[in-house]
Amino acid sequence: MEFVILGLLILKNQTVYELNKAFQQGVALFYSASYGSLQTALKKLVQQGDIYFEEHVDRGRNKKIYVISDKGKEAFYVWMGSEISTSRLESTALAKVFFLGLVESVADRRAILIQIITQIEKVETELQHMDEGLQNIQVPAPYAEILTYQIKTLDYGIRSHSFAKEWFKTLLAELPSDTL
Repeated sequence: MEFVILGLLILKNQTVYELNKAFQQGVALFYSASYGSLQTALKKLVQQGDIYFEEHVDRGRNKKIYVISDKGKEAFYVWMGSEISTSRLESTALAKVFFLGLVESVADRRAILIQIITQIEKVETELQHMDEGLQNIQVPAPYAEILTYQIKTLDYGIRSHSFAKEWFKTLLAELPSDTL
């Protein structure tokens, strides 16, 4: 969540209310956050020096406006180029695509997308091997129907990763050619 907040703050300085609204109106499609978890993440980012806040009085009320620091910008761009854990592949990959326009270099955008595709292919292969292993498994009759639906769930995972891989490959192909 911290890196999504950093990305949102690169776009513009925001209050916790505005950040919460940004999560609800766009980021929530791939990353959910409660108001409390958002406040906790902001506190952590302030303590780390990745962000700071400025206090302003608006209509008699104090408002904290969060601002990203140079250290926070650096952390964000390092995260954008870092390898994605397969345990949070979908949400992290989509978060990186959401902020891909902040990456100026087409070569860096390309590298990010290639890294995502590589991780998707890795998980897809693992799921396919798991599926192959389950195809010939013998289970007692009372469990056969249970296994059938467990295999169907695995099939869903394989198909969703296959779709994701093709979607990211299309996105990669849409990038402008490197100019020499």
